[in-house]
Amino acid sequence: MQNILEQILYIISKIFHLPVILVLLGLLVFICFQCGIFVADFYLRIRNKNAFTGKTLQKMAECPDTDADEREIALAKIIHEAQDDNNRKIQSAKYCVKIGPTVGLIGTLSPMATALAGLSAGNFASVSQQMVTASSTTIIGLIVGAAAYSIAHVRIQWQRRERFLLDAAAEDNLNLLKSAS
Repeated sequence: MQNILEQILYIISKIFHLPVILVLLGLLVFICFQCGIFVADFYLRIRNKNAFTGKTLQKMAECPDTDADEREIALAKIIHEAQDDNNRKIQSAKYCVKIGPTVGLIGTLSPMATALAGLSAGNFASVSQQMVTASSTTIIGLIVGAAAYSIAHVRIQWQRRERFLLDAAAEDNLNLLKSAS
């Protein structure tokens, strides 16, 4: 009975081997794409300090003259909408931070079962090939996680800075309305 259960686990491990490698390669392509977007955003921020807040500040300035409560709600909505795009980018990076190393670990352990089976049969070439695959998936998973963590960390800093700037502008906008009344 135990032998049957072990064979079932081995078969399941073999079944997931290829999909795990494909997912890991997909994550690598995705994080490379995200790195490109990040670098483009970085250079845009260097060239134009208000590149990501300018349109939002303009919308806030064009907010219709209403009472203070309505304007406060409108300004909060404008700020929230401005932060949505960055939130999506941060969440996708956070997802890769968690999933990349996890899939890399699965990709490491999955071929080890085959390697151990090959070792018991004396097939050292198979063991060598499986161990190369195992270590490669670990490395790729960690690269995905590290790159995603770095991107998320910097984007969170950008978002905090932008949020502070937008909140200060909203407060100034409300103070102008109150002083005009």
